[in-house]
Amino acid sequence: MDELGSPEIGGDGQARIPTLAAGTQEGRDGAMCALEAVADLASELHSDQPACASPSIAAFIRTWSDGLPQAERDGLILPLVPRLVGTNGSEALERRRIAMVADWLVRSHVPAWFRLAKLNVEADELADRAELTDVADLASLCDHLKRARKRAAVANLTLRQTGSAVRAAAWDATQQAAWITVRDALDEAGPPIFAAGWDAAYAAAYAATRAYGKAPLEPTRRMLQQSALALVERLIEVRDPDPARSDAPAVPAPAHPGAELRP
Repeated sequence: MDELGSPEIGGDGQARIPTLAAGTQEGRDGAMCALEAVADLASELHSDQPACASPSIAAFIRTWSDGLPQAERDGLILPLVPRLVGTNGSEALERRRIAMVADWLVRSHVPAWFRLAKLNVEADELADRAELTDVADLASLCDHLKRARKRAAVANLTLRQTGSAVRAAAWDATQQAAWITVRDALDEAGPPIFAAGWDAAYAAAYAATRAYGKAPLEPTRRMLQQSALALVERLIEVRDPDPARSDAPAVPAPAHPGAELRP
């Protein structure tokens, strides 16, 4: 602790706090949530919206961190805190990052649940689609995602009837984090694009419903958690081009990862 009672974050870029809190703490008892820790590390005023951090990455981390149990929050999110400093960039970079999150929802999250439900053909059709480089690219998938949602639906069985287990798995903290990150951009892109996002969310939930009772849901949830971690690491690595290098690409070519808050 420093003289003010705040958890220390060292100059070597490593967070020296033993644990992260869920939700904004506003300096209470020296506790900090993930984004407050980022602001502290960057020597900004106390806030959970640090100016140094990418807004899209911050939105993802804020929701993901708050939705995790304590041990997972500290294990997954705490090591990322120093890496969020300096990620803020141009509007074009933010649009690119948001598209990467939308791409993860469509080409990683949904196919993972489809495969668990033995809907392998439908899973491959989504996973093998071209990478989304803008949320507007979802226009070409509107009909496809609607069909996928209908294909995954189970006759005479609603999501509400399956209970909390399916909803907690398919709409876990990673899915909610991704949805919060892309929601405004989907809304701004127009009703068809927003509807495609909803279809993707419900297609995953319906697929989890099909698998419920036939296969354990937890391994898929944990796999998607690691996939989401890989996504965040790629979001951090993507930066604006160095103006001193005219030949520098705007972003590296990302590898396809092998994954009100609830839609």
